[in-house]
Amino acid sequence: MDGGGPERGTEPGLQARLFFEDTAAIDVCAAFVVQGTAALRRCGPFMKIFPRRLDQHTGGYLAQRRRKRTSILLAVAAAACLITATIVHLGRSGRLVSAKAKPVSKQSILDDWDAKKWDEVRADSLASLAAAPLDSFYLGFKGLASFYKAMELPEGEDRAALLDESIFSIRKALVVAGRSAPRAQMEYVLGKAYYHKGASYYDEAVKYIEASLLSGFSAADSREYLALAYAGLGQKDKAVSNFEAALTVKKTDLLLLAAARAQLDAGAADKAEALLLEAISMGTDELAREKCRFLLGEIYQSRGDGLRAEEQYSLILKKDSESAEAHYRLGLVFQERGDQMRARAEWRKAVALDPMHAASRQKLTEKL
Repeated sequence: MDGGGPERGTEPGLQARLFFEDTAAIDVCAAFVVQGTAALRRCGPFMKIFPRRLDQHTGGYLAQRRRKRTSILLAVAAAACLITATIVHLGRSGRLVSAKAKPVSKQSILDDWDAKKWDEVRADSLASLAAAPLDSFYLGFKGLASFYKAMELPEGEDRAALLDESIFSIRKALVVAGRSAPRAQMEYVLGKAYYHKGASYYDEAVKYIEASLLSGFSAADSREYLALAYAGLGQKDKAVSNFEAALTVKKTDLLLLAAARAQLDAGAADKAEALLLEAISMGTDELAREKCRFLLGEIYQSRGDGLRAEEQYSLILKKDSESAEAHYRLGLVFQERGDQMRARAEWRKAVALDPMHAASRQKLTEKL
């Protein structure tokens, strides 16, 4: 759960069989044209007065050239508005198709989607967009396939590029499709893409996943992603409530560990302890169990229960005798008991295992 996000195998169950036309974007463009026309009319009186005043200072010839240039610019602006509205209308109605290119069958793309052939879905959608650049079906599936392909790759430039492609295509599809189905499912995937972009995008992740939930779409990992994003944003209460909701859907050692951290950050140490013990009892991932024991040790030390803290750190060393951090923390337990000799012995072991363990080196420089 640390930095990796929720499990990647979750299938969104998208029912993207139909995209219905919507007139929202056309209405916006039409309103823009109407407002532009009205503005031109309001400018009429000024355009009549301005040349006369200009004549007084620059002469009729120069004023005439300026009037002509201004008229041309205004005409071009009005034409651009009309062309934009026409392109959007034709694209959304499916009539804006290149004479040289032919879209791939949508059924073929759906078949590849069902088979999880992300590369084929992306390639066919991209080829189809050359013929129908504003078709929400092809835009949507290009973005969705890009996201799931990215989830199959390790961290790196290729993965980051696919996430960017996913976000761009899905956002464009959402604009073109308006409020038609499957908007909520696309918002869900868009939110996950933003989450995997990193902490700087957690607010966008929250925005789109919350929107998908409001629209009635809830995937198995929706609450898990929300919990992690809210935790990253420092919104402790929302993180805790979403972790609790996520745990009603499924329980894994990593999810329990993340939920325990959220509870501890919110000041609920008892709840955190219970979650950590449950994670240890059900988990098979040794690294996750080690992290649980470190967190339990912190809880017990904060309570002044050195014996139970020592037990957790000793269990870590039993599995991994080369854990410099476990030796360091065990040294802190002995220091709290007043046993400086054993404490320094543990810190020396930590430095021997990891010469760059700064905390242990600092402790060894302190005077007894």
